[in-house]
Amino acid sequence: MESLILSNTNGVATLTINRPDQRNAVTLEMWRALAEIVAHLEQDSSVRVVVVTGAGDDAFSAGGDISEFSEKRRDPWQAKIYNGRVELALKSLARLSKPTIALVKGYCVGGGCMLATHCDLRICADNAVFGMPVAQLNTLVGYRELQRLVHLIGLGATLDMLLTARFVKADEAHAIGLCSQVHPLVDVESQVAELTSRMVNLAPLAQRWHKQMVQTMLRKPDLHDLTPEEGMLPDAIYDTDDYAEGVAAFLGKRAPVFRGK
Repeated sequence: MESLILSNTNGVATLTINRPDQRNAVTLEMWRALAEIVAHLEQDSSVRVVVVTGAGDDAFSAGGDISEFSEKRRDPWQAKIYNGRVELALKSLARLSKPTIALVKGYCVGGGCMLATHCDLRICADNAVFGMPVAQLNTLVGYRELQRLVHLIGLGATLDMLLTARFVKADEAHAIGLCSQVHPLVDVESQVAELTSRMVNLAPLAQRWHKQMVQTMLRKPDLHDLTPEEGMLPDAIYDTDDYAEGVAAFLGKRAPVFRGK
């Protein structure tokens, strides 16, 4: 669809929210399509890294398209359907086995902020502005989305954003862990391109299983109730072709060629 543009170059898939005149606000149909796109990316073996961004320099995404709320979020039943599609899209993105990067320029607000936080990394331009001003609309963040934000930036910073509805600029976002890197607007795309060109050559199994282990750790912080499969995961990597390739490449002083096996 024209409002979501997907491209794939040299193992890097870029998903662009393409509604710059609406500050890349996301419609209900776009939330539905996003889950389908993520499912496609999961199955595409040519994709090693995924970048999510917004068209133009003014906004990553201003969040859900409020103009359709009166029709598609008008009562608890409608809201349940709407929120379910948003949650499915965000959950799909968070569970994608491949590394994901939110390239944030300009406004990253509400649902747009939630979209960025469900990526693994957030790399932003110095004009980035984050916010969760839901108190201005009298709406709530879902439990799963709230949990993601608390895990990322902590309880205090989460409550600060929610209860004050204030905007957080790039430097503060970096300080509280909301983004991992800040670059000048003119340089941020080239910085992300340099990073992804490195990441596509790293071991996909190690990336996938580290993401899986982190999620397991968040669900089971005491690590006492791990399943046998979860407990064996750190050791299972040594029975893979890519482990043998990594060691052979290191000893042979050459670049490894990982195949995800």
